[in-house]
Amino acid sequence: MTTLDPIVQSLLDAPVGQVKDTLEEILKCPVYLDIIEQNSTSGTKFSRKITITANELPIIRAVVTFDSSVLPPPILSQLLRKKDGIGTILTKNKIKADRKITSLSQDNNGKTVKRSYEIINNGSSWFEISEEIRLDYLSSCKNS
Repeated sequence: MTTLDPIVQSLLDAPVGQVKDTLEEILKCPVYLDIIEQNSTSGTKFSRKITITANELPIIRAVVTFDSSVLPPPILSQLLRKKDGIGTILTKNKIKADRKITSLSQDNNGKTVKRSYEIINNGSSWFEISEEIRLDYLSSCKNS
């Protein structure tokens, strides 16, 4: 992959739970995280779709999967309320987690970066996240 724009790199380097705040700092405008849907996919497995928007543009779209059987009850309870993002929930519960990148790619026309990663706590994978960052929308918001 080619070298990324420093703005995009700072977004990718944002600590777990800080992506929305980092995006607000970069764009200097309000940023919103919306939970579009969350469903049980089978047994204890769930899928959650989120969008992070700025200036009404979807800068980041993500799909989060998790297994409720590996999460502590307070975390699971907050997830099932569908109110807060994963980073906010982890921060509220003082959970220190790390991100393990499993893939990172940029499309040929330079409009999107796709990243997949796991959120790890104490060596256990709690969440798998696949996200698409729209560079064209990010640039449009940055320049407005």
